Amino acid sequence: MNKADCFVLGKLTKPHGYKGAMVLFIDADEPHVYEALEAVWVEVGDRLVPHFIDAMRPHNTADKYVVELEGVDDEAKAKAIAGCTAYLPASMLPQLDGNTFYLHEVNGWTVTDAQGDAIGTIRKVLDYSMYPILEVHAEAHDKEVLIPLPAQIEVKVDRAVQSLAVNLPEGLLETYLGSEATDGDEGEWWDGDESQ
Repeated sequence: MNKADCFVLGKLTKPHGYKGAMVLFIDADEPHVYEALEAVWVEVGDRLVPHFIDAMRPHNTADKYVVELEGVDDEAKAKAIAGCTAYLPASMLPQLDGNTFYLHEVNGWTVTDAQGDAIGTIRKVLDYSMYPILEVHAEAHDKEVLIPLPAQIEVKVDRAVQSLAVNLPEGLLETYLGSEATDGDEGEWWDGDESQ
């Protein structure tokens, strides 16, 4: 199993008791969707190692579970993988519809502005704690554009053509592309005088 074919489920945070059980933190909006897992892939070194789940029950919060993994039957074995990231195959992600999307799924998609004019291709999504940022290569200008996606930015998803239409903040493209972004149309600039 390759990381490229997986998504991060969460983390095996610490042992739970002395018989090998562990606390699994599930980093998802709806952790209960994953309550009936049969296996997880644990990142050990630079490899993903499958671990079958013998038992899984809720812990003290909605996003934590106590899991018993096949072959992890004592505290020492649990400590050996404590802190490791847990993955699942991307095929196990719930299907999204409407204008929601997974950050990993839009790599390689095209981005347009709200009017449908092409901006470029998404090279990757930078997942910052405040909000994600699209790293877009504007092919026509051979430049990189960073498009922030805070909650107030409207995004329309078209899975059929693998495209995102983003209602960009005014002046964002010009910041990255200079006057090239306006194709000679300088538009109107506000000079701070509200009387106009």
